[in-house]
Amino acid sequence: MRNTVGIDMDRWRLSSGVSSFFSTSKFYCPAKFARTTHFGPIRASSTTNGSSEGVIYKSLSCRRRALLSMITLSLVPCDRVNSSFAAIAADEGFRLREEIGKVLSRGKAAGVLRLVFHDAGTFDIDEKIGGMNGSILFELDRPENKGLKKSLKILEKAKSQIDLVQSVSWADILALAGAEAISLCGGPSIPIQLGRVDSLVADPEGKLPEESLDATSLKQCFERKGFSTQELVVLSGAHTLGSKGFGNPTIFDNAYFKILMEKPWLAAASMTSMVGLPSDRALVEDDECVGWISKYAEDQSLFFEDFKNAYTKLVDTGATWKKSL
Repeated sequence: MRNTVGIDMDRWRLSSGVSSFFSTSKFYCPAKFARTTHFGPIRASSTTNGSSEGVIYKSLSCRRRALLSMITLSLVPCDRVNSSFAAIAADEGFRLREEIGKVLSRGKAAGVLRLVFHDAGTFDIDEKIGGMNGSILFELDRPENKGLKKSLKILEKAKSQIDLVQSVSWADILALAGAEAISLCGGPSIPIQLGRVDSLVADPEGKLPEESLDATSLKQCFERKGFSTQELVVLSGAHTLGSKGFGNPTIFDNAYFKILMEKPWLAAASMTSMVGLPSDRALVEDDECVGWISKYAEDQSLFFEDFKNAYTKLVDTGATWKKSL
């Protein structure tokens, strides 16, 4: 049995147990947090000579010395300790992204991103329900979620591999998968905080914005979720992926906004069903929305930066986070 380090920010102890990764509130750390009820010296609860107390440090193996080197973090300022934990969290996030990357492709990106939006899009700020909570697993038979079972099965492969090392929530997997899909298709790199808790029940029905809404109704719908008109417009830019008629279906760029400004559906009636959803076309009939559409059509870097911020808000809003022990 290898030792795992139990860490508290103001007191420390070394406890015997199986070495593994444990998740804490919003970040990962390769040691289980444990809180003692008293102050005292660093101790080892198991030794090589069978005694109940103390450790003969000269006899420690390289592995134990490596563990003890982690304990010396208690002697450095808290800001440096927090920086060390942040680095560990970044490494863990990279490992999760790596597993997701193995099952994801550009052709699958649009479906995965739609899965993310349909899970997070149920949030209601007044009722304090919904959000990024993995409840989409219980909502796949709803008409608005038609076709999402295929995308979920893709991510199940990645999650099963990750769970062999450490259990991870569906909410975290979805948030990460959406960010990875965007990056894979040429979009911005989006850092994702980890530690979301999954819901055990479905979210209420009727919370997703309908495809037939006009601009006014769309703005009201997003306002109930805590999102501004600007955030509505920039998040709609995700429709640049997929077969909605906005440029290359596997490239994340600002083609969505350029095509909206051109209004190609006005040139021929047959184009109406080929370019976007009714809710997409409705955005260019609203002056406030057009102001943002025009900005993003002219400046892809601005679109990327604003999308990154809006996506982060989307996958964090309404989420329940694990609490540190």
